[in-house]
Amino acid sequence: MRQPPGTPDAGEATADPGFEHGDCRDTALGTLLRLAGVAHPEDLLLGELTFEVPVDCGIEDGLAPSFRSGDPLPAATGPTGTGIELAQRRAAGLSPLYQQLRDRVREGRAVAVTIDQYGYEPAPFHRTAHVPHDLVVTAVTGAGFGVLDSFPRSRFAGRVETSTFTRWVDSPHLGEARYRTVEVTVCPGAAGEAAGWLVRNWRDRIGRNVAAMLDPSGRRGVAAIELVADRLAEWLAGPDFRSDPGSRRELPVSSFTDLGAVRRGHALWLSRVAGLGYPALAECADGVRALSRQWDVAASLWLAGGRSGTTVDPAAADLAARGLHQVPKLLRLIAAAERRMVERLNVATRTGHDPRRPGRH
Repeated sequence: MRQPPGTPDAGEATADPGFEHGDCRDTALGTLLRLAGVAHPEDLLLGELTFEVPVDCGIEDGLAPSFRSGDPLPAATGPTGTGIELAQRRAAGLSPLYQQLRDRVREGRAVAVTIDQYGYEPAPFHRTAHVPHDLVVTAVTGAGFGVLDSFPRSRFAGRVETSTFTRWVDSPHLGEARYRTVEVTVCPGAAGEAAGWLVRNWRDRIGRNVAAMLDPSGRRGVAAIELVADRLAEWLAGPDFRSDPGSRRELPVSSFTDLGAVRRGHALWLSRVAGLGYPALAECADGVRALSRQWDVAASLWLAGGRSGTTVDPAAADLAARGLHQVPKLLRLIAAAERRMVERLNVATRTGHDPRRPGRH
């Protein structure tokens, strides 16, 4: 794995709390929560199961499927409040950002910061694409910054020089995410109560997931996956798709490669619920993990089809093009599998047993 310049020896590296589930936002927030004393951040972070496409976004604008429909954490207050708050800020520039980080670290707080993968050596998109990525700053010194990144594909823990960190965060390609930070505030006693939140609220969360995934509107859930498959098939068959592998293609899908990681994170959440005494949900979790592998395959085919280089191997180019044309077909298979999984989850939640095994309780 590529390492940033100035990375210290392993003996000097900051201890990684090891929250590696979900996408990079989940791993960053999970790291903040663990550092604040929350033993199982997945209970709060990974309960949502959804898939959405924007109403006003077509192929010509680039598809942007989303797997988030609301705030990253449950509400801090109210009947189902967790006592854990998120504060997202955007500094006015690089100097204010660095001052904010110094102030927070001096107060003993870690901070999540958004960077650009293009300049971040451990990232899968280093020097290939401008993709936002979240990691955690735990220290600020005259020599640089202490950084934690628990996301499996870009894991890093250590100190980096200020010039290196500046290259990561000071990217105009981040747009509204440039100089963005997130902090967590855990009220007294809230860390110990987080597990109790899962006990009280898991049925409601699954009910909302089922409603979202089986929404017939065409913009959410299984229908939205089918819509993306149809749009991609149309684009691949139309004049805007350039088959020349020597030219770089801007593929019309963003956030596509994280679906596998997010589904694995949700499988972990279901396993946590199963541990409360609902074994049928453990088998549902296994089904979600299997789906995550299908999402990984679709993303791999898509990314391979979007790569280009100065030297073009015709056989490799033909293979990549064939792989691209398989993605819509695979997405339709995934959509059908997700529908079956959600229906099974719905029955298991309501009846307490696996619908494929009548009589099991």
